[in-house]
Amino acid sequence: MNNILIIIGGILSKHFLERLCLERDLEYFFTIVYQDDEDIKLHIKNEYLEFHKFDSTSVARLELIMQKAYKQVFIYLQDKFQTQKTYEALRSLDTKLEINIMDFWGLSINDELCNLIDARATLSHRFLSFLPNIALTAQYIGLGVGEVMEVKIPIGSIFAYRHISSIHQKRWRIVLIYRNSKINFAKPSFILQPNDSILIVGDPVVLRSVFHNIKASVGQFPVPFGSNIFTLIDMKNMSEKVQNNLIETSLTLVQRTNAKKFFIRIINPQLNQIYTKLKNLSYENENIFFDFFNTNFKNFQSFLENNDIGLFITDTKHFEREKKNFFELKIPILKIGEIDFKDLKESVILSDDESELENQANVIVDLSKQLQFNVTLYHYNPHSKNTADMQEYFESLSKLYDKNIQIIDKNDHNPILNLQYREDLLQFISFNQELLNGILSRSLSVNLNRHYHKMKKNYQLFIPMS
Repeated sequence: MNNILIIIGGILSKHFLERLCLERDLEYFFTIVYQDDEDIKLHIKNEYLEFHKFDSTSVARLELIMQKAYKQVFIYLQDKFQTQKTYEALRSLDTKLEINIMDFWGLSINDELCNLIDARATLSHRFLSFLPNIALTAQYIGLGVGEVMEVKIPIGSIFAYRHISSIHQKRWRIVLIYRNSKINFAKPSFILQPNDSILIVGDPVVLRSVFHNIKASVGQFPVPFGSNIFTLIDMKNMSEKVQNNLIETSLTLVQRTNAKKFFIRIINPQLNQIYTKLKNLSYENENIFFDFFNTNFKNFQSFLENNDIGLFITDTKHFEREKKNFFELKIPILKIGEIDFKDLKESVILSDDESELENQANVIVDLSKQLQFNVTLYHYNPHSKNTADMQEYFESLSKLYDKNIQIIDKNDHNPILNLQYREDLLQFISFNQELLNGILSRSLSVNLNRHYHKMKKNYQLFIPMS
């Protein structure tokens, strides 16, 4: 039988003893030492509890009960002097005994076998947890460093009204959803609603960021994919017009979105006007740098991850050439168009798939609102006769984000036939595996995303599918 010694005193320790007696299947024999009858005013008869009444600072009295081999000792006293002297008495009798002390005062005990439970910090943390917008982290399970967190979804959150499958979860996961005092296991088809509380697990640093994303309202892009923008310029294989467009697009986006900063990496440097422009910019911004070692797209993934990149900007030629590599990054890819980014007028979505639309919806509305673009959804599915659910979903998003979304539903007319001649659009495209297939399968497909190349003169944002 394992033996545990508990030394108690005070009203708080009485509550501890009451809780202990309510626990079942402990499979330990407890020796309780107390000095005041008020501390154990319990009518308990239990073969696993043994009570001794004496002053716990007495070495001689402690020595009598220390004949047993105790696995642990718990000291729960409300007098600092008595606590200190009890600890010293126990340690003098056994140098290898594990001692746990409820510390109300900030004791200074340098002992590897003594655990001080800071009562003040524990109570303060619990009290703070009732404040709004405070992350509730698990303290007593796992590592206790914040790898388990509970978050309540507020009204207006970018996580509200979304299927769990449409939420990008990298280095973290949604495990449980609490709704109306009931537990729901996370399923891809489960739709989160305002006032749901979700239990999330993962990297503590990532969870802290996720917490702020959930609590934040619209206007966070490129979050949740990352915080920064990255642009790659190949001076050997890009025209000066394309290079200049990439630079200006980067500068505009970092000014008009929630991106914290931008990075521009130049490969295959050549002396020309663009080089001079970039060199002058690099004096003001340390995140613009010339790479004299790499000559192609390779060896960038670790840089993107380490610098929290949430948006990659490139041109049409490089996108098509490195499309598979871009797909593996799992972050949005912005392909520039023919005109200056500042001259864009409208955001458009071409789709016939409601699940795809939901995956893109929050990014579309979020970014469009930051850029102050109108949003138009062109719904085209000649085989569908009921689009009420899709329209209702976008109308709810429109109200949620206070952003007007125009829905054009014409199943008898392919919108690409007209839009392919425009250059002032920002098109949102679901970046899924189908886009990597060959030209033949693309030409036979009725999926509008597969025909993105017909609108290549426009800016196109490829959003990764979860």
